[in-house]
Amino acid sequence: MKYQQAVYVSLLAASSLTSASLGIFALFKRNKSKGAVSFMLSMLAVTIWSVAHRLEMLSGDFSTKLFWANMQYFAYCYSPVTLLTLCMEFTGYDKWIRSKRFLWLAVIPTIIIILVWTDELHGLIRYDMRMNYGGAFPVIAKEYGPAFYVHGIYSHLLNLTAWALLVKAAFFSSAIYKKQAVALLIGASLIIIPNILYVLGLSPIKRIDVTPVFFGPAGLIIAWSIFRYRFFDLVPIARDKIFETMDAGAMVLDLQNRVLDINPAFENMLDLKAFQVTSKHVEEVCEKLPELLRACLDSNADRAEFSIGEENPKFYEALFSPLTDNKGVLQGRLAVVYEITAKKRAQQELLKQQWKLAVIEERQRMARDLHDNIGQVLGFINLQAQGIRQELVNAGIENISLRLNKLVDASQSAHTEIRQYIHEVRSSAYFEKDFITALKTVVSNFEEQTGVNVTINMPPDFTGEELEPGSQMNVLNIVREAMNNVRKHARAENLYISFSLSQGLLYTVIEDDGKGFDPAQLHAAKSGLGLDIMRERALEAGGQIDISSAAGRGTRIELRIPLREEIDNETDAG
Repeated sequence: MKYQQAVYVSLLAASSLTSASLGIFALFKRNKSKGAVSFMLSMLAVTIWSVAHRLEMLSGDFSTKLFWANMQYFAYCYSPVTLLTLCMEFTGYDKWIRSKRFLWLAVIPTIIIILVWTDELHGLIRYDMRMNYGGAFPVIAKEYGPAFYVHGIYSHLLNLTAWALLVKAAFFSSAIYKKQAVALLIGASLIIIPNILYVLGLSPIKRIDVTPVFFGPAGLIIAWSIFRYRFFDLVPIARDKIFETMDAGAMVLDLQNRVLDINPAFENMLDLKAFQVTSKHVEEVCEKLPELLRACLDSNADRAEFSIGEENPKFYEALFSPLTDNKGVLQGRLAVVYEITAKKRAQQELLKQQWKLAVIEERQRMARDLHDNIGQVLGFINLQAQGIRQELVNAGIENISLRLNKLVDASQSAHTEIRQYIHEVRSSAYFEKDFITALKTVVSNFEEQTGVNVTINMPPDFTGEELEPGSQMNVLNIVREAMNNVRKHARAENLYISFSLSQGLLYTVIEDDGKGFDPAQLHAAKSGLGLDIMRERALEAGGQIDISSAAGRGTRIELRIPLREEIDNETDAG
């Protein structure tokens, strides 16, 4: 045996031994690890390739060489399929593999193998085959038929697809898989590139396919990744057992806010498949979920709440956490989404109960106010009546007329206030509505009674539930008291009410274009126009109120009320 032939055959033996050992290792892992079966089949294919190629090189006669050359076609045809299967499992496309349609990939390879073993009848794969002793090794010289080129194009399309998947995983995936993907990419490249060079006639040794020689180095690289990066362990445990089967939805984002992956639970939420959103920007994927989108685009956000659906919405909470490599370098973010519909419904029911309790307290307050007002008015009427009686005794006709006017005014004022109080106390439907509906009812009644135009501005998603129910009631009654002042004293044509949320507070501004007043004169006259009542309500809600006015310039009331604790935390986080 020539020296060159001995070296080459020895390299083939080492290569086949390495790939066979890796295949045996994968055989014992097949029931525990994702990808182990496809890796085992890949190693089996390349082992058949290298062993058959070695035996072809050692054979001296044409028929024996042809037999081992035909045996290699089992590896030629099926190794691209097993390699693609392995790469698809590793890169997250294993759902396609479980589909029966995936078996169609093996149809052309099977047909090619049948044509190879019946080649002498038709020559569609090879023809004009003969021995060639002109080189360092005796080989079979041949011409290729049309079916060979179909086989070559098809096989390398599968190889290039597998290679592209590994490139994507190595350079565009999350850090947890990147090093394994690079190792697998290098190993696959050592198999794919030499074979392409041979097909193109660019092999370093003419007329000999040296691809089997690289099975050993490729296998060693993949073996290194197995033990160094736990290739078989990390992928099935982290990806399959956790990511794929978790009940919560999960979405992986890179630093450019592109969606790298979503799990089946998140697919169900979006009604989209992973392959439809992979590598797309999150603005395109979550455009119909603005609350979630805002949190995804805000690198400092750690949570968000959003809902899906109109009539019977489902509520979700997204928790964000950074994804870093083993050096602590940020690679992206992970969003884990939990359904909180039951929790949200319970919170809403609790708020309704708290609102009803606040209504009961308000009714009691109104009853006290009604009692106190009636007592004061009746006391005043009593004093005035006594004065009238005394004047009648003394025959003071002019004074009697003046006092009668005061008595009439007081009686009319008491009558109006009592009727309004009684109407509001009896209007139980008003109190049982939500804050926004109650506010609009108050505003509508005020506009109808006074003709004053009222403009309300509020955030589109503001519901009033951002406040405690007791605070809702206090805000509502401060607005009512301000309207009462406008009705009685302001002579305004327009009233403006605005709400805004900022820094854990609800800001309410009530402003009219009426005649205004001089606060100093008001204080001197000891007449508060209900301002003390508004201050008491603001204090009761834990807030502050500022009232400013000037003669001829209208009145402005600024109210600041703390939000509910969990809403306060959300605004701080945002």
